[in-house]
Amino acid sequence: MLIEMKSPAFKKQGVERPPIHFKKGLNVVLGKEDGAMSIGKSSALLAIDFVFGGNTYIRSDGVRKEGHHTIYFAFLFDGIKYRFARNTGDGNTVFICNEKYELTGDQWTLDEFTTWLKKQYRMDFAGLSFRTALSSFFRIYGKKNTDELNPLKGTPGQNMDKSITSIIALFDRYKDIEEFKDNATEQKKKLDAYKEARKYQFISDLVGGRKKYEENLTEIRKLELKLETLTEQAETGHSEEEIELNKKKAALTNGKLTLEKIIHSKELKLHLINTNLEYGLYPTEADMEALQEFFPSVNLRKIYEVERYHRKLAKILDAQFSDEKTALESEIKALREQLENINAQIDDLGFVGNISREFLDRHSELKGEIDALKTQNRAFLKQNELQTAKANAEEVLKRSTEDILFEIEETLNTKMKALNDSLFKTKKKPPYVHFNSYNSYVFETPDNTGTGSNYKGMLVYDLAILFTTRLPAIAHDSLLFKNLGKDVEDGIIRIYTETEKQIFISYDKQDDCRPATKKILEENCVLKLSTDNCELYGRSWDTEE
Repeated sequence: MLIEMKSPAFKKQGVERPPIHFKKGLNVVLGKEDGAMSIGKSSALLAIDFVFGGNTYIRSDGVRKEGHHTIYFAFLFDGIKYRFARNTGDGNTVFICNEKYELTGDQWTLDEFTTWLKKQYRMDFAGLSFRTALSSFFRIYGKKNTDELNPLKGTPGQNMDKSITSIIALFDRYKDIEEFKDNATEQKKKLDAYKEARKYQFISDLVGGRKKYEENLTEIRKLELKLETLTEQAETGHSEEEIELNKKKAALTNGKLTLEKIIHSKELKLHLINTNLEYGLYPTEADMEALQEFFPSVNLRKIYEVERYHRKLAKILDAQFSDEKTALESEIKALREQLENINAQIDDLGFVGNISREFLDRHSELKGEIDALKTQNRAFLKQNELQTAKANAEEVLKRSTEDILFEIEETLNTKMKALNDSLFKTKKKPPYVHFNSYNSYVFETPDNTGTGSNYKGMLVYDLAILFTTRLPAIAHDSLLFKNLGKDVEDGIIRIYTETEKQIFISYDKQDDCRPATKKILEENCVLKLSTDNCELYGRSWDTEE
């Protein structure tokens, strides 16, 4: 459990506050008797949430006004005290400290820290996020989870499906549906991938669904009859095997002709390169002398200067020609190997009869149309198969989840009724939760939709979760108590004292409480805040200077 927390930012009348010590059960941050605002009650609870791994405090007024600061804190598990430090400017790191809260040099990531807490609290359940579970029941101003009409919505943006999954995991029942959930997810991925492949035409796309599928079957039968008729009417009565061999030989022959053309083209290019390399690009000495014989007045010096440049250029080009020659020779060798392979295949086929080109073309055309339609139909059947597998997986998940939710619903409603009954001298209808399906629920107090009743319902729900699960702590900000009647408020605070699990609350206007309730609040006070430099940070931000 959390046993202490301190920070240089926490001050009282200009002096750093001593460590705040926490205990089992109820821990109260007590405000001023007259309900003075802006003294740090919510900030203190957010700081507690921060040492449990939360991040809302980083965005709070305390950090905006006081700047980034470090909070030092300690947990006690199995008689061993563990000390840590976490700075608001580096919220993803938790530093390990010694007995004097000096950094040891060791550190954890925030995920490693919350995973460690989950194990220490014996909450290492399948599918459970420690932070989501705890944060859902730390209802503090600024965390946006104080919606009294939707208490199961633990974090901003959480939909019903995720809220329900979180509750299932908190009751350690996720392991009972994990296999079904994974299978449903996998089947959905397969179907989505198949649809995506069809979208980009990696797989044949059948437009028109079942109707088009039936039309294709009819068309396939017609084309197959045409193919049979074509084969029967052939002059030589060729077998299907002979026809396919003729097609193969024709395709090989076409490939051979194409390769021979490519080889011929590359050999011509190679010949030109060899000629260039052999005879060069520049005139010889004899060429220059012959030029002077015909043109005695020619300036040979200038010509030689130009030719020196040409010789330098020629050396560069010679190197390029040599590289290209090597590449061409390699390409021609590979092409000749392909040609030899095709010739060998043609030789292996031997004599396959003499079938007209017109017959082969028509045969190929019909076969191609039949194959295309069959491919479309196979794609349609495959998608139907994947859709059925997805629907079956979701149905199995739905049934197994609803069975578990029925048990959780009964557990919660039984506990909420017991807690609600303890609040009143005459029994009143308790809040209840009903899971309509595996991804939908209703939470309400029958025949009472007043604000006070709704807030009471949320507090009772949190306490029911605390008493029936491994959840180690809850936090309730003072704003949750504002609309409660005296009897309900007294009863809720009394229930807070009936568990050793840690409950953190902030409260003010305690002079308005009944004596017994005021006594509970004062006896369980771990931090007293007030005005006149006795705020959490030792000053008030709304005072005009």
